[in-house]
Amino acid sequence: MDLAGLMATVAPQAGIGSVLVGLLVWVTRNASTDRGDYRTALAEAEERHRAELERVRTAYVAELAEIRERSDELAAQLEDERRKRWKAEDAAARARRGMT
Repeated sequence: MDLAGLMATVAPQAGIGSVLVGLLVWVTRNASTDRGDYRTALAEAEERHRAELERVRTAYVAELAEIRERSDELAAQLEDERRKRWKAEDAAARARRGMT
């Protein structure tokens, strides 16, 4: 077998093999680039999520403080009204005792 005959039979296989290797290298590079883009996008999404959670937490804490303040005000109003009612009941009881 001569070299030209051997090259004629091996060349198509080598050409297809080199195309496949080139395609494999190209896909691998693109996959790593895509993976890097994915990781960057994921990190950005995590940061946005963290910022949103912090904003919600801050709003929740502020709203909770307002509710507690309002609850304290209502409790104080209730206590004042109780004391006024007790005072009125005491005055009414004294008046009944004094009349009978």
